[in-house]
Parts: sequence; structure tokens; C-alpha cells
Amino acid sequence: MDWRSVSIGLIILVVILAGAVGYLAIGGARGGAQPQVVTSVVTSQVTVAQTVYQTVTATVTSTVQGGQQLRSLKVFFFDPAPANPWWDIVVEGVEKAVSDLKILGVNVEYTRFDATTLDKQISQLQQALVLKPDLAVVGTISDAVQDLVKQLRQAGVIVVLVDRDLPDQTSRDLYLGTDNMVAAKVEAEAFLAWLSSKGVSKPWKIVIFKGLPGIPTSYLRYQGFIDALKPYISRGDVQIVEEVEVNPDLLNEVYQKASSIIPKYGKSVTAYMATNLLQALGIVKALQDNNIQPGRDVYVLGFDAQLPDWVSMIAQGYVAISIQQHPFTMGYWAVWTGYYMKTGLLRLPEKAVINTPTYKVFTCNATYSLYLDHFAIHPTEIVSLASRLTPQQPQIQAPGYYSFPC
Repeated sequence: MDWRSVSIGLIILVVILAGAVGYLAIGGARGGAQPQVVTSVVTSQVTVAQTVYQTVTATVTSTVQGGQQLRSLKVFFFDPAPANPWWDIVVEGVEKAVSDLKILGVNVEYTRFDATTLDKQISQLQQALVLKPDLAVVGTISDAVQDLVKQLRQAGVIVVLVDRDLPDQTSRDLYLGTDNMVAAKVEAEAFLAWLSSKGVSKPWKIVIFKGLPGIPTSYLRYQGFIDALKPYISRGDVQIVEEVEVNPDLLNEVYQKASSIIPKYGKSVTAYMATNLLQALGIVKALQDNNIQPGRDVYVLGFDAQLPDWVSMIAQGYVAISIQQHPFTMGYWAVWTGYYMKTGLLRLPEKAVINTPTYKVFTCNATYSLYLDHFAIHPTEIVSLASRLTPQQPQIQAPGYYSFPC
């Protein structure tokens, strides 16, 4: 099956749908139409691919009524990892929203601040306090910037954090990003069900690469894995034989660590679970260099699906499953949040959290996942989701709008 052809066919369908609804959104906003949700389900054979019988669902909202006219918007984006492929997609989302607003006639003054060190980001945030943008979209390098971020909000700047939240949730207006614990639990549960469906003999022996203490995303994903494993451990179906601490962002260090562990267990381990894709990449390489075939002799679970080499490993079956986040949506919705808040269309409770979509990635939909990174979910969906937040329930999970389930 040519999944690249399948994916291109699906993209054409989804883009046509999104474009049509986007046209209605702009026209409806001018004409004052009421909000409505449009859902398209493709269940029959798709001509352009000739191989698609699965269901693809795209849900978008056509328009939102009301709001004051906004002529200008000053947007600052703080990028904590310039040239990082994952963060490059966040940038793409931010800049697509800026472009869309300009097309709608909004005079957007956009500035991007790149920082690779804490000191540099602190300096940039201090500069923002003087310049006072309308909106600050912040990817934090460290919790150490929390006080400055809070000062920005107190100065009247709309503050949206992307990917990484801060301990004091009152320091920002909104957090847009993945619920890492929930996503990891969902992924691990799907992986365990997959092992069971394949009839892999029990007890399953698991090695977990958990990152380093003090890295919140790694810790939360590790906790999600453990939550999924607990029932299996209590029944004697799973044994965690080792937990490995390693810097999850240094591929060579991960590879060296994996290379020292893999010979100890050989093929007796059922699976290696990793809290990010670089750890999983290092594990796959170390397994291959030890003449152990990932996907046949031992199984690998990772996290994220942004790098082509990594997605290729999933497509080839070397990696059993991964979870795809949606960094484009984090950036795209963050800018639109600022716009809608300035126009009065969007109001948020304190400590508001909107968890962006996640998708399970298997061999059968791995190629499609690369294209999924660049789909723009209609911005009025952020208003729809925010309208369901309350002071008692300030958090909501966005659905998988462009899902392609296997």
C-alpha cells in the first residue's frame, strides 16, 4: 500500500474542507452568523488514492458572532529552542496565524525572540516589559522566568504559554499544549493492548528510559506510563526490569547508555519505553548495532512524531507506537487567542488550560502523521473550546480533528 499517495489524497480532501469552512468563517464573521460545527466523515473509497477505506474526521467551527473591530495587534513570540525541528513547527503555526490576520486586514506587528539560554530569555522578557506588546506567546526555557511572565500579565499583556506551563498558573492567561501524563498513559495502554493482541508471552519485561529529574515533560510522561502499567504489574503480567535516567535531548548520550544496557538483557526484554523520540532513536540504533531487530525481537515505544527519520522507523515497524503532539496548533491558536481576547470574543477563567490534540501513530498511519503537523485547525475552535471552561473546570482537551485511525 502506497501510504504517501494515501496521505496526499487525504490532505487534498481535508484542505478542501478546511478551506471551504474557512471561507464561511470569514464571510460569517462579517455577516454575524451563529456558531455551528461542521463535521465531514469519509468512509467510502477515495478516488485519488484508491486504497483508503478508513474513516477520516475533520471537525471545524464555521464562525463566531460579535466582537469589536481590531485594527492592530502587537505580537511577541519567545522561542526557547531556535532550529529545533519540533519548535520550528510551533514557529510555523505562530507565523501562519500572523499571516492570516494580515489577510483579514489586521495590522500585525510581529517580533520573534530566539533564546538558547536562560539569561538571554530573561533579558528578552525584561525588554518586553518596556515595549508592552498586546500578546506574548512564550515557550519558557525554565520556571525561573515565572516572575517576569507574571509581571507581563500584570502589566496588561495577554500571555499565552505554549508546550510548557509554569507552576503558578495565574502567571499567564492560557496554557496551550499537551497533557503529557494523559497522552503517555493513553499511548502505553494502546501499546499494552497491542502486545496482548499479538499474543506476546507474559510476563512482559519492560525497560523505561525516563529522562532526567527536573524535566517536567519527561517526568509527566513517565508517570503516565506507570499509571498504565500498574494494573498489569499487580496481575503479574508486567515486570519493570530497569528504569534509566539519561538526558533525553542528547542523542549520543542516550545511545551510549542504551548500548551499555542492551547486552545485559539481550532478547529477554519485551519492550523499551522512552519518554521522547530521541531516547527511542538511540534505543533503536543500539538494538540494531547489537544484532537485535526492533519490531521483531524487541519492541520500542517512543513519544512524538516530527522527525522524518523517526517516522520512517515507525512506518518500517522498528517502532511499535508513538504519540504525536500538534505543535503547529499550539502556535497557531496562541496568536488567535490574543486576537479573540482583544476583540472581546474570548474570555478565560483563571488557570485556563486547553490541551491541544494528540494522535496515536502506528505503522499504518505514520506517513500521514508528517502531513498532519501542518494542518491548521480553524481558529474559532479555540473560542468554542474556551466557552466550555469554567472557574471550577478550567481545563479541556481538544479532540483529534484530523485523526486517521488504523
